[in-house]
Amino acid sequence: MTEKHEPGTVVFDPSAVAALTGDVGDDAFAPVFVGKFRALLPERVRRIAITLGSDDVDDALDAVLSLKVSACAVGAGELCRIGRTLEAHLRHLDLAQARLVAVDLTAAADRADAALGAYLAA
Repeated sequence: MTEKHEPGTVVFDPSAVAALTGDVGDDAFAPVFVGKFRALLPERVRRIAITLGSDDVDDALDAVLSLKVSACAVGAGELCRIGRTLEAHLRHLDLAQARLVAVDLTAAADRADAALGAYLAA
């Protein structure tokens, strides 16, 4: 199931999860990875909000990288894109722009969670 929110941005691409194992016969790994990503997602989003609010660029960058890397690996394209954008703003020490981008983070995380939940239920 591939869902889109913003034109050209995939909320979830299940082929990314399938590619994680590198072994066609290892079907058990993907659901475990997706489940762990979903379990950690609310805390990752919360941590980004807290660190952006505290003006700590290093902690905010660490939080964003945690989300970005895992989102890209699991195929959560919209979250991956937002993570990349946040990272770029933080690397340029532009907290104001990072905060503007982060406004979309909770809704994107909700869409990703719903899509990943549907993937696990299938």
